[in-house]
Amino acid sequence: MRTSKIALYVPNLIGYFRLILLGTTFLTGTKSCQVTYWLFVSTLLLDGLDGFAARRLKQCSSFGAFLDVFIDNLTRGVLWTWGAPAPYGVLPVILETTVFTCTHKGGGAAWKEGCFGNAPRWVLSVMANGFKTPMGALAITGLMGLPLWLWACRFMPGSMYASPALGCVVVVGRLICASVEVWVLLAHIKDLLQQDESARTARRPA
Repeated sequence: MRTSKIALYVPNLIGYFRLILLGTTFLTGTKSCQVTYWLFVSTLLLDGLDGFAARRLKQCSSFGAFLDVFIDNLTRGVLWTWGAPAPYGVLPVILETTVFTCTHKGGGAAWKEGCFGNAPRWVLSVMANGFKTPMGALAITGLMGLPLWLWACRFMPGSMYASPALGCVVVVGRLICASVEVWVLLAHIKDLLQQDESARTARRPA
């Protein structure tokens, strides 16, 4: 019973609705680019609402944290593979999915705090206060905005959604985000090697 209640927390219901919106994009496709674009935008914007609802209603959960990031990665994955030329669109998907695995193994629901205790200052400047810093906001804008901008460039060229000025902003933001992702990946590999070394030392005969 407890498990079913958690699955029906308000933030998780928002997540299910985001999945419905994302699924609808496959129906509208390129036949109605304006509708598809705003379905993607709605899915991405609701990412902020589910987090707010979780904190406000005290309904934070490990499942909710997993569902939130899973839907984020799924949405961006669709945009990357749809908007970027093959095979390059799959590269950021691989990076984001790998980092997702690292952060949730290392920190679980509290991954934003649990994975960055020993992070350098430039990483903390992005992650501080749940990305509520100038660097954090720019990184999130790039993370969410670059695949959407690429999609718009491919299917809505000449529109304000595909403007070069907007592209410059989201590219810079995504590069900042990528630098943090690479740091997370390398830190996780280092941690795994240290664990292996500790286990090997413990097994060594006295």
